[in-house]
Formats: sequence, structure tokens, C-alpha cells
Amino acid sequence: MQSRPTYPSMSKGLEIKKLILQGFNSFRHLKHVHAHILRLSLCQDNYLLNMILRYSFAFSDTNYTRLVFHQIKQPNIFLWNTMIRGLVSNDCFDDAVEFYSLMRSEGFLPNNFTFPFVLKACARLLDFQLGAMIHTLVVKAGFDYDVFVNTSLVCLYAKCGFLEDAHKVFDDIPEKNVVSWTAIISGYIGVDKSREAIDMFRRLLETNLVPDSFTVVRVLSACTQLGDINCGEWIHKWIMEMGMVRNVFVATSLVDMYAKCGNMGKARGVFDGIPEKDMVTWGAMI
Repeated sequence: MQSRPTYPSMSKGLEIKKLILQGFNSFRHLKHVHAHILRLSLCQDNYLLNMILRYSFAFSDTNYTRLVFHQIKQPNIFLWNTMIRGLVSNDCFDDAVEFYSLMRSEGFLPNNFTFPFVLKACARLLDFQLGAMIHTLVVKAGFDYDVFVNTSLVCLYAKCGFLEDAHKVFDDIPEKNVVSWTAIISGYIGVDKSREAIDMFRRLLETNLVPDSFTVVRVLSACTQLGDINCGEWIHKWIMEMGMVRNVFVATSLVDMYAKCGNMGKARGVFDGIPEKDMVTWGAMI
């Protein structure tokens, strides 16, 4: 009777994949599994290596990820994206831009997973020139209607002080999400146009979208900058209606807003109602 053919490399790959999916309890554990990949001659399996890179970034070891990546003979676009995203997530913005340039020199075309992270790197570096060049490539590649790419462009232009350009990109987004609105609101706050930021928040509430805690914290900071306690009270009322007052970050921003606007009674009232106070909450009250 003829035996069925076996596929040792496939079974080895599945075995390693199972180990990786179980997660790692330490960086040493990750390195042990990576060594196992090398011993099984799977050192060029892009899928397995992509998972190793992602977990390595989760441990914030960017040196090890670079070492792993540079040993890959033919990295695909997924691996390049993982490197750029991981470097940005670990605040290595110069390195992320360097990897982007290297990726382009290797002939790879960025996609909708590449653009948001490299644009974030440009924004954090205030590299308007490179960001504008990438915007041109976004249009050429047909990603100018992607909400996540466009939101990153809004952040870039706003962060670099080109608010008119940021608003133009924002207006051209066909289906805006909460992150898009937060980006333009934060842009106005960043150039000390708090009144315009609050007006944008009002417009946001007129849509079917519900702002998240980060958006609310940002707009409360605008009220604080203006010393506009009436606007702050209006937002506080909305927060109560939405059941968001138990969020420690939102509640702390309310405490800070009332305290800086001179109403210590209301600041203390919000403070006393916070179930679990952190150091920032105590600092705002003190």
C-alpha cells in the first residue's frame, strides 16, 4: 500500500504558528520561538516572521526587530508595513521615515496600511515637505478617498500649522469618522483657535456620530483655554446625558475646566463623584 506524501515544512510551520498564537510571557520566550524557527529552516517564511516582528514591537524592542527584518531576503509589503507601524508605535519616527524611504527604493508602492503611519511620523517630526510629497503619492495611488489616510493628512497639515489645507482635506472626506473630527478639532486647538474647535464639536454632535472620551477631553481643554464656563457647562450636561461622566479622563478634564474657570464648587462636586481617582485627578483638584 502506497503511503501518502508528507509535507514536513508545512507541518513545522503550523507547529510554530500554534506556538506563536499562544502568545509570549516574556521577550526571552519570543526569542526562544524565533530560534526554533531558525532551526527548522523557516527563516524566510514571511508570515511567521511577520508575527515575530509584531510581538517583538509589543515588547518595545526595536533593535531586535531590525535585526530580524534585515535577515529576510525578500520582505513583502506586509513586513515593510509592520516595521513602519511598529517603529511609529514605539515613537521611533525618524527610523520609520527611513524605512519608508528604503521601502520605496526597493520598488514597493505604499498602500492604505502604509500611509497613515508614515504620515503620523511626518506629523510628529513636523516634516511638512515629505508629508506633502506623500500626499501627492496618495492621490496618484488612488487612496485619497480612504478615511484613515485622509485623517492622517488632516493631522499632518494641522500639526505643521497649515490649518487651511487641513480643513480642505477634512471637507473632502466623504464619510468622516470620530477620529477625523477629533483631528480637525485638535488642529484648531493647536493653533489657539479654541472657539473654532468648539464650533466644530457642535457640528460633530449634529451628525450621527458619538464623540469618544478623547474628543471630549480635547474640547473641554478648548473651553478651559477660553475660560468659557458656560460652554463647559453645556458640554458637562451632554456628558451626563451620554453617561460618560464616570470616565476618569473626562471627569478629570471637567474638574480642571471648572477649577481654572474659577468655580471650585462644581469642580469639587465632579471630583467627589469620581469612583476611582488617579494621580492626575488629585492633581487637578489640588
